[in-house]
Amino acid sequence: MSTLLGLDDQAAELDGHGPIPAELARRIADDQSGTWRRLVTDDLGRLIDYGRTTYRPPAELRDFVLARDASCRFPGCNRRARRCDLDHLVAWDEGGTTNGPNLHALCCRHHHLKHEAGWTVRRSEDGDTRWNSPSGHRYSTPPPHYPRDTSADPPEPDQYTRPT
Repeated sequence: MSTLLGLDDQAAELDGHGPIPAELARRIADDQSGTWRRLVTDDLGRLIDYGRTTYRPPAELRDFVLARDASCRFPGCNRRARRCDLDHLVAWDEGGTTNGPNLHALCCRHHHLKHEAGWTVRRSEDGDTRWNSPSGHRYSTPPPHYPRDTSADPPEPDQYTRPT
């Protein structure tokens, strides 16, 4: 993006070819017949949003979602996420994207239940997965809680040692 805006001359990546010079990237970008695809990276350069370029999540995204969810996100189900399908909360054919916020782990049974029995689901900003049954009942599945890594924290002062 910074190259296209003229802020610098970083090389671009041409899918199926590799790096190309900034000048060529600008010429290709100016061609109205081209197709643009959005790929979002984090501060470390890892892809975190694949937009609509792919239905199936790449291995790195799949591993992230499975680790984040830990188990099937359906209320009361404890099937391990590694034995589940990945499901788009907003369906792919309805414009849903392939990214962490729009994917969750569902076991095969609950994946079918969602698509074939009229259940609806959404995820809140705090990570709760909220389900509505066909009969109008509502259920919530909170996100799993992981222990905080304290290995880099400074040691607690010894209560028996006097400060010097």
